[in-house]
Amino acid sequence: MIEGREHLCNDCGQCTAYCPVGAAIHNGILAADLEKTSMPSSSASKTIIQALKQRRSYRSFSSQPVKQSDLEKILEVVGYAPSGGNNRFLRLIITKPETTKKFLELIAQWFDGDCRTDPVYGKRYASKIDSILERYRAGQDPILRNAPSVVFSVGPKTAVWGSVESGINLTYFNLVAETMNIGCCFAGYATAAAKRSWEVRELLGIKEDEECFSAMCFGYKTIRAQRIPTRRLVEFKTV
Repeated sequence: MIEGREHLCNDCGQCTAYCPVGAAIHNGILAADLEKTSMPSSSASKTIIQALKQRRSYRSFSSQPVKQSDLEKILEVVGYAPSGGNNRFLRLIITKPETTKKFLELIAQWFDGDCRTDPVYGKRYASKIDSILERYRAGQDPILRNAPSVVFSVGPKTAVWGSVESGINLTYFNLVAETMNIGCCFAGYATAAAKRSWEVRELLGIKEDEECFSAMCFGYKTIRAQRIPTRRLVEFKTV
C-alpha cells in the first residue's frame, strides 16, 4: 500500500494474493500464512471442464434438509465470487423447509391474485397461471419442484450491477453444491413473487429499499444425470 493512500483500500486482498515473498498483510493475516494456490495442470483443467459441462438444472429433490455443515461450505466459496469494486452489497436469504412451505402457499395466492393484473408478470404468466394452480391444488408442486429450500439473492434497488452479481453468486452456489450431491434450479416464479408480493417480502425479510434479483431452489438429489447432452456452440465474432 502506498503510504498516505490507505483510505483507497477496498479490502480485496489482492496485495496478499500477489505478494511474491508473502510479506503483505491483509485483515491482520500475513500473506505467507494464507492457503497457497495450485499451479494450472491438464488434470485440474479436465476436472473443472467436466464439472461445468455436467451441471444440470435439477427438478427432483429429496425432502431431507441440506445439512448446515454443507451449507456453510457452499457459502464460504460464494464469498469468493467476483464483485465490482469488491463492494459485495448482496446478501443471501435461505429458507428452511417450514419457511419454504409457507413461501409456496404465498406464491400460489399471489398467482391467483395480484399476479393476474400485474403489468409485467400478468402478461408473462397469463397462459400458465391456471395450469400451475390446477396442478398445485392437485398436490403437485410445479412452482418449487418440492425443493426443501430456496436461496434468494437480494440487495439495494439502486445497485447497478445487482442482477449480474446475483447471477454470479448463485452460479458459484450451484457449482459448489454439485460437488455435494446437491441439485439446484434457478427459480423464476420465486424471484417474481419476491419482487412483487409484499406478503412474500415480509416473510423473507426483504427491506423496502431492497430488490430480489434472483432465486434458486436447492436440495439433495434424488436422481443423477448419466450423460452430458450436446450444446450448440455459442455464437461469436472476432473483431
